[in-house]
Amino acid sequence: MKTTGILIMMLLFLPVISWAGEIYGTIKGDDGKPLTSQVVQILQNDKVLASATTDANGYFTVTLKEVGKFKLEVVGYKDASFEVFSSNKSTRYNLLMNKTGDKWILKSL
Repeated sequence: MKTTGILIMMLLFLPVISWAGEIYGTIKGDDGKPLTSQVVQILQNDKVLASATTDANGYFTVTLKEVGKFKLEVVGYKDASFEVFSSNKSTRYNLLMNKTGDKWILKSL
């Protein structure tokens, strides 16, 4: 009976501890204005793991199960990506997007 109780407790709490963390922040254009209604994707090996849409302030937030290094992309902007990391904590990224030649570049503010 005691073993069954421990097993049930583990199954109840396992989903809670399996989430790695949250990646959140803002994206602004080179004019300093927030990029609104933009789809942000988190990818690993070209597979989309999570996505979100920026709000009126350019704010986004995504939660990942995995810990590690990922690529953040803004959909619709060619080559606009930034390397992000997920840990067991929330990680903030404030990003600036500008165009250099024919490429869009995301960089940290």
